Amino acid sequence: MTTKPLLVALLFIVSIATAQNTNQSLNNSSQTTIKGTVVDKADGSPLPYAYLKIDQVALGTVTDGNGKFQITIPKKYDNHTITLSYLGFQDLTLEISVFKAKTGSIFYLTSEAVSLDEVLVEKQKKLPSAKSLLRKAIKKIPSNYTSSPTLLSGYYRETMKENGVYIKYTDAACDYYEAPYSKKKYKWRDYQSPYDFSMSSGTFSFSDHSLHRIHFHHQTLKEEQVNIINSRSSSSLSQREFHANIEGGPLGLFARNRVKYQQSFLGKKAIRDFDYTISEELDSETGNWLYVLDFHTKTTKADLDDLASPNPRNRKQWLKANKRKLLKGRIYIDQKDLAIVRYECVVPNQLKAYFCGYKFNQVKHFDYKLDVRFKKKGSQYYIDKMRHEDEFIYKDSISLATTYYSAISEFKTTAINTQNVKKFARDDNFANTMSNQLYEFPLDYDAKFWDNYTSKNPLATIDTAIRTDMEFEKTLEKQFRDKHIRNDSMPAPIAEIKPSSFKIHGETYTDNYAWLKDTKAPKNNQPVMDYLRQENKYTDNYIIPLKKAQRNIYKLLVNTIEKNTTSLPIKKNGYVYYTSYSEDDDYPIYYRKAVANDTIPEELLNVNELAKEKDYYNARLGAVSPNNQKVTVYENTTGTDAYMLKIKDLSNRTFLTDSISRVGGMLWLDDETFLYVNIEKGTYRASKVMRHILGTDSKTDAIIYEEKDPMFSVSIQKSKSKAYIFLSASSSTSSEMWYLKTDNPTGDFKVIRPREKNHLYGITHYKDLFYIVTNKNALNYKIATVNVNEVSKGKWTDVIPHQKGVLIQDLQVFDNYLVINEKENAQSRLKIINQTTQKSHFIKLKEDFYNISIGYNPEFATDSLQFSYSSFETPATTYSYHMSTKKKRLVKQHSKPITHPYFKYVVERKWVTAKDGKLIPLTLIRNKYNSNKNNNHKVYLTSYGSYGSGQGIPGGPTVHHLVNSGYTYAIAHVRGGDDMGKEWYEDGKLFNKKNTFTDFIACADYLVAENYAKVGSIVASGGSAGGLLMGAVVNERPDLFNTVILDVPFVDVINTMLDENLPLTVGEFEEWGNPKNKKEYKYIKSYSPYDNVKAQHYPNLLFFTGLNDTRVGYWEPAKMVAKLRATKTDDNVLLLKTDFSNGHSGGSGRFAGFRDSAYRLALIFELERLRKAKELKVSKP
Repeated sequence: MTTKPLLVALLFIVSIATAQNTNQSLNNSSQTTIKGTVVDKADGSPLPYAYLKIDQVALGTVTDGNGKFQITIPKKYDNHTITLSYLGFQDLTLEISVFKAKTGSIFYLTSEAVSLDEVLVEKQKKLPSAKSLLRKAIKKIPSNYTSSPTLLSGYYRETMKENGVYIKYTDAACDYYEAPYSKKKYKWRDYQSPYDFSMSSGTFSFSDHSLHRIHFHHQTLKEEQVNIINSRSSSSLSQREFHANIEGGPLGLFARNRVKYQQSFLGKKAIRDFDYTISEELDSETGNWLYVLDFHTKTTKADLDDLASPNPRNRKQWLKANKRKLLKGRIYIDQKDLAIVRYECVVPNQLKAYFCGYKFNQVKHFDYKLDVRFKKKGSQYYIDKMRHEDEFIYKDSISLATTYYSAISEFKTTAINTQNVKKFARDDNFANTMSNQLYEFPLDYDAKFWDNYTSKNPLATIDTAIRTDMEFEKTLEKQFRDKHIRNDSMPAPIAEIKPSSFKIHGETYTDNYAWLKDTKAPKNNQPVMDYLRQENKYTDNYIIPLKKAQRNIYKLLVNTIEKNTTSLPIKKNGYVYYTSYSEDDDYPIYYRKAVANDTIPEELLNVNELAKEKDYYNARLGAVSPNNQKVTVYENTTGTDAYMLKIKDLSNRTFLTDSISRVGGMLWLDDETFLYVNIEKGTYRASKVMRHILGTDSKTDAIIYEEKDPMFSVSIQKSKSKAYIFLSASSSTSSEMWYLKTDNPTGDFKVIRPREKNHLYGITHYKDLFYIVTNKNALNYKIATVNVNEVSKGKWTDVIPHQKGVLIQDLQVFDNYLVINEKENAQSRLKIINQTTQKSHFIKLKEDFYNISIGYNPEFATDSLQFSYSSFETPATTYSYHMSTKKKRLVKQHSKPITHPYFKYVVERKWVTAKDGKLIPLTLIRNKYNSNKNNNHKVYLTSYGSYGSGQGIPGGPTVHHLVNSGYTYAIAHVRGGDDMGKEWYEDGKLFNKKNTFTDFIACADYLVAENYAKVGSIVASGGSAGGLLMGAVVNERPDLFNTVILDVPFVDVINTMLDENLPLTVGEFEEWGNPKNKKEYKYIKSYSPYDNVKAQHYPNLLFFTGLNDTRVGYWEPAKMVAKLRATKTDDNVLLLKTDFSNGHSGGSGRFAGFRDSAYRLALIFELERLRKAKELKVSKP
């Protein structure tokens, strides 16, 4: 264009440092912290997000939303200068000595206006109306731009800066399959989900930071694709350990094509949201006259301030800012064909503070800059250049240091093809999802390709400024190469030893790593986070050569699941309810349809929409009010066990203001009132039942029941008959049930039988009877009844007697039948009893080993039973079984069956003799041709062994992949579970706990003795309490294993059971014992994994944990890894991976588990390869 374009002003940033000491540490024994405020000299108003930059040094900051700043400057920079700058204002440069002397002062910046007279060349004619011109330009978009699929080839680049200095570089040669421009108003179903982990490559970034830019650019049409031809990426040179990446790659940038998507200042509501003025100028490149539309958001600072609220849940201000788009900029329109040839925008200075939500230790965006240009080929326009820059800060809550960042994405078209354009294969598409980050994508560096590409496309030449900032240790080319090579000389992290001691039972207990435990705010604990990040960095380094295998495994796993699926409908109160996933959905969508007229499905809750912008999100639909107008929603944004209860009004599709935190369950009393279970803060114990009336403050909710005993938790539910509400208070060994008729919801609950030591019971209602499943004088439970009008007499009548070795797990009552889910010899089954004849039979099934349970059966007056079934080969399936004719009908298979026609499988059960002579069930799953005679020796052995939790028959993609890869998948049904009845559980808890460990070791020894495995070849895996099992056996018999996986492992038993402020501790004294008792302390200490780490050789150990785990604190595996590093005598692999967004159950969304499985399987296969290589090397003469 003829004169200086506005972009120079719009994209003004402080100058880039060039000194070689750019990335030196900022630590200095002599330093000064300076505070101050930057304001407009004209009116004294603060200037939010003004830049402060020490010249020639990678040190700077930005002001906060109130113009205030804090910066710490080492004395060695006293001879430098510092520049204060702000868009539209003159720079202020001061010597550091002068700047330091002004600490606490106000710094004034002088406005400098951009003269439009310089940039305009007027024609002698009347200009059209700005609004009219905008409407015409938008209307002509379909005819001015490509109307058929187009292939744009080009060069794409991502860079990141920290305090004005480049710290990351990524680029790619790519092809962009662009869908036609259209008049169509796109709906959310036209866009690809940004959370679809099934798409494309899945680059597996585990950074504890996220740019959360996805909400700016998630709207990519499902038809659009990008194929990465080749890419390269540098080291991450952040001085602040900030390693977040730009998400979505090139498609994320193309999603900012406001012309195609007709959004924001080019959208349907543009006139409502923006003011426009018109001028014109001459484009020197084309010789065409251009209309120039200057636009500015109509939303003002005052508008947003009026919506401010001290309540953090009030998001009105943020919602207005987000919907009304706080932008200003220019649109350039060709005067001949009214094509938009360029647009550019930024956030107005006075609105930067409102652009993004903000919390300490999180990214806060304050500017959003776009510059998009089109070029004409033939009669139509195509993308020529695109540039997007986000600017943001990260403010540390401890040091209060504010670090300034910018993330830049750029694309330049090199070729346009409109003939015979075809889409890429799905696997070749680098989709615009959070799981795809181009920085993590390259698996090697092809120097020859890039030399050739750069010679043909000089625009791929790396800028001198970037090299200056980033090549202080290595050239970028060396970084590109070394990024894909494991650094085998990287030292393992060594945790500092800080002895902490206390007296107990006459001895001194010393814990060298107690400092790693932070129950309040670990993210704000710098030493803890430093150690966890070092461990993650060490693990990331080890996984480098395995990334390709990891991606391939991930694709195989995801391709086996049903992408488009709908749940089995559930009929309730005149409606049918169900959930649905489409191919792109990571989260479910909840629907309902009226039964009477089979209406169009009504969307109740789209979890995909709610999950946007969140690193972790889980939500599920709860109960619907009796009048069908309101529904409860349970929401979790942290991965902890704390759920928020929300109420959605289905008549207007909005959430009510009634939000209650820490809710464990609820049920409606009427259309305006409900009961809910309140979860204690800190301990996460369900301790109260409360009554809430809609529209009232939850702080005033009435307490219906409060459980004082910290070993007991409460729950509530309605009976199948809907005639009663049951309130249960229970520990792991005792329970107490209360009942209330639903037609008297404000009445008093009555107790069925007061709690007794070692008595557990549960209730169901049928007509005039309560059916009671009780372990009173019946270890494996029996079934009794009592008349609902004679409960107070306390006399129960036995109807199903106790059976030794046969465990009653569930009961369902029908008019004509009783159905009992029972277990014997580690196999569940369904027993049908005719109530008239008392004859019984079991449901017969073809397979010998399977999982079976009673399904959803809301009616009494039916002879049809719905049950759920699965096995290794049969995916989760629902059947309808006619209890009279004994015929079953397939209702729904919920996922894909195994699709390997040439594989034959064997599922068999062996019986292993335990140390004390008991027989332990051991289930083996293997390929038929992988027997114990072929010396394969690949075994994956797993178990749990606590809380009376049995082991089912596993299935699904991960287990199938292991078996198809030649592994024998083995499940040890050890004591501590209930697979052989409750006797089996009692024989594996408290002072019998060691039976769990010796049983597992016996199973491992059996596998070696029978030649399924050999000493040192077994992979063992367990999670949570199963992680305790892994820790105990690896201390006792490390020689048996090649690799042991400890997932969220409970390994610091003594310290956890001594801390009664932790969740679960008090309630689990009956499982593990109370170490405040000397005898119990001695026994627990004799097996607690952390306390029994010793100087010996260990196998490869892989620990996984989540920072937000409220069941097993992250510090337990962290402490054990620290102790192992300081104690063990071998050089085998020891890794700790901490996910900073998740809790005990891992990531959210249906694909997160496959990401984790691929990660672990890649490690398992690599460590097995190394074992075989070592074995081969030793066997050679």
